[in-house]
Amino acid sequence: MLEGFNSSAATFAADVDQAFWIHIWISVGLFLSVIGPMIYFAWKYRADKVKNEDIGNLTHHTILEITWTVIPVILLMLFFYYGYSSMQVLRTMPAESESIVINMEGKKWSWSHTYPANKSGFVHKTAELYVPKDQNIILKMSAPVNDVIHSYYVPAFRMKEDVVPGRMTQQWFNSPVVGSYDVECAEYCGTRHSYMLSKINVMERAEYDEWFESSKRTPGAADVKISKGQEIYESNGCAGCHSIDTAATLVGPSLMGIGDKYDAAYLKDAILNPDKDVPAGFTAGVMPPFTMSDADVDEVIKYFNNTDKGKELYESNGCSGCHSIDTDSILVGPSLKGIGAKYDAAYLKNAILTPDKDVPEGFTAGIMPPFALPDADVAAIIKYMKSVK
Repeated sequence: MLEGFNSSAATFAADVDQAFWIHIWISVGLFLSVIGPMIYFAWKYRADKVKNEDIGNLTHHTILEITWTVIPVILLMLFFYYGYSSMQVLRTMPAESESIVINMEGKKWSWSHTYPANKSGFVHKTAELYVPKDQNIILKMSAPVNDVIHSYYVPAFRMKEDVVPGRMTQQWFNSPVVGSYDVECAEYCGTRHSYMLSKINVMERAEYDEWFESSKRTPGAADVKISKGQEIYESNGCAGCHSIDTAATLVGPSLMGIGDKYDAAYLKDAILNPDKDVPAGFTAGVMPPFTMSDADVDEVIKYFNNTDKGKELYESNGCSGCHSIDTDSILVGPSLKGIGAKYDAAYLKNAILTPDKDVPEGFTAGIMPPFALPDADVAAIIKYMKSVK
């Protein structure tokens, strides 16, 4: 359900509403001025009431002609004045020095918003837009070159702007009312057009500043653990086309278990050069190539491999206190660097659950306690161990 149908959601919404209602009522007046007399004359001068000899031939009526010319011209000028003045408010950008400038990308089939760097140099990137109230916001809008036209539409703000591949368009707003406002795509853009939904979340200034200067994924997300890879996956709109926790096919194939099927090189190519090896049953050109740093690609691949859960379990159970996993250093126990390439899953499971069964040479039994972990947690730890080269 669309939210925020009141004229106070954005500073220029009242001007747009005023122009709209003036146009509506003038149009209603013009309609009635034509249809009303037409119905009246059709009734008054119907065939059974008027004789042919009573019908005259009127060729000219100066006052009537002036009236039906001057009045529509005046109304037309009113149309122009209120239409132009409301458009001028919408299209006159505030100074960037007095605004928060946010880069927004629309692509099949998601929106993403990239904010300026905060004081610590951290850059937020979110699927929904978060802004403080009573603040000018300038959106610099773009779409990938090989994408299609989208239209960023916020009904509550009376705001709509096309997002065009290969071009930069702009729109601004200032919302004085805290709330969450619907964003839709108003330009048909393909298979999942109807799923291209987002929100503009208008916050109190102090709440916004606290979030902006943090590295939290979204405001209020302090208690939600999410990996860097999942954050990148979601903020780039991947979830709009691919399911990752079910086998459901959306626009693209399901990514469930994809980390177990393909190596990192293949997955990197699939992200950066999606048309290089298109899965059977799918079409080239639908997924845009993503421009990501190698570090971000690695994080997404870790998320595909579901190694984040294993890493969390590895650290929370104190394994890192006795075993290094990314260096050859020997701590209390042997280094686990590359152990996933040396031993199979059955051996590693036994080493975790019954460590005294096969003690490595040079180390002593009884040092490492047996861990009582469910099979799912053991599997996650082993997957993490195998992922670290």
